[in-house]
Amino acid sequence: MNSFKNTFMTVYKKRAYPNYWDLIALFIVFGIIMILARNALLMSEPYKLGQKIPISLDPIHLPGYALRTVLRMFIALFFSLLFTLTIATLAAKNKKAERIIIPFIDILQSVPILGFLSITVVAFIRLFPNSLLGPECAAIFVIFTSQAWNMALGFYQTVRSVPSELTEAATMFHLSAWQRFWRIDVPFSLPGLLWNTMVSMSAGWFFVVASEAIFVSHQQILLPGIGSYITVAIQSANMKAIGYAVLTMFIVILIYDQLLFRPLVAWSEKFRTEQIGEDAPQIHSWVISLLRRTRFLRKVGFDIEILFNRFVNIALLRTPLSPLPTDAFRKYSGVWRFVWNSLILLGFISIFVFSIFFVLYFILIFFI
Repeated sequence: MNSFKNTFMTVYKKRAYPNYWDLIALFIVFGIIMILARNALLMSEPYKLGQKIPISLDPIHLPGYALRTVLRMFIALFFSLLFTLTIATLAAKNKKAERIIIPFIDILQSVPILGFLSITVVAFIRLFPNSLLGPECAAIFVIFTSQAWNMALGFYQTVRSVPSELTEAATMFHLSAWQRFWRIDVPFSLPGLLWNTMVSMSAGWFFVVASEAIFVSHQQILLPGIGSYITVAIQSANMKAIGYAVLTMFIVILIYDQLLFRPLVAWSEKFRTEQIGEDAPQIHSWVISLLRRTRFLRKVGFDIEILFNRFVNIALLRTPLSPLPTDAFRKYSGVWRFVWNSLILLGFISIFVFSIFFVLYFILIFFI
C-alpha cells in the first residue's frame, strides 16, 4: 500500500498537477483579468459629443471609478514601455538618431500636459466617432505623456552606461544586436527601469483630474474615474467626497504595489551588478513566495522561459551582421553624414514652420 502511495505521489508531482497554492494564485490572476476586461469593454460604449456622463459622489461607486482610472494608467504604461524599449534604445545605439530623439524628448517633456490634451482630443474623437473610445484614448495619451519621457531618458542613460566587461563578453559569445539587447541591455537596465516606472506611475496620478475632465467644443466630458469624481466634488465643494477619493487612491496604490511592483522589484534584484552589503535590507514579496509554492504555475513559468529563449534566439536575428569594409565605409560616410544632417535641418525647419501656422490658426479662430 505504501509503495502504491509513493508511486502515485511521484507521478502526481511529475505531471505538475495544481495544488491548493495554484488555486489561490489562479483565483487572484483570473479575478484581476475578469475585472479589467469588463472595464475595458465599458471604455468602448456608444457616445455622442454633448451627451452627459453622470458622475455620482456616492462612495459606493468609487471602486468602479478607481478601476477605470487604473486601467487607463496601465494602458498608458504599456505604451510608455513600448516607447522606451524602442525609441530610447535607438537613441542609445545610434548617434545620428540620438541627435534628433534626445532634444525632441527634452522639448516634449517641457510642454504642459494640457497642451497635449487640447491638440489630441479632437483628433481622437474624429478617429472614433460616436464612441467613448475617442475621449478614452485622449485621456490615455495625456497619461502617456506624463510617464514616457522620464522612463525613456532613464533607460537611455543606463543602456549607454553598460560596463565594457559585459560588452566584451557579448563579443566573445558572438551575440547579435538583438541578443545583446535582451541578454545584456535589458537585464542591466531593469532595476533602474522599474524604479523609473514606479515614479512615472505616481506622476500619472497628478494628471488624473486633467485627463478625465476633458473640455472640447465648449463642452465638458467627464470620463468615469477618480479624476472626474474629484472634479465634481470640487465643483460641489464636497470635502467629504474629496477625502473618500484620496483614501481610495491610497488603497489602490497599495494594492497594485503589492500585486505588481513589489514582486517585480524583488525579482529584479538578481540583475543588479553593484555590490550590496550584507546589512542591506532584502526586498521580500508575498506574491513571489506564493508563486514559488505553486506547482502548475511554476511549470507554466518554465514553459514561458523556453518560449522567451526561442524568441531571443530567432534564427533570422541570431547571426551578427558583418561590418562594412573600412575603405567603403570611409568612402560613403561623408555622403551619408551630409544627407542625415540635411534631413535633421529640414525636420526642424518643418516643425518650426508648422508651429507658426498652428499658432496663427488658433489666433484667427479665437480672436478674429
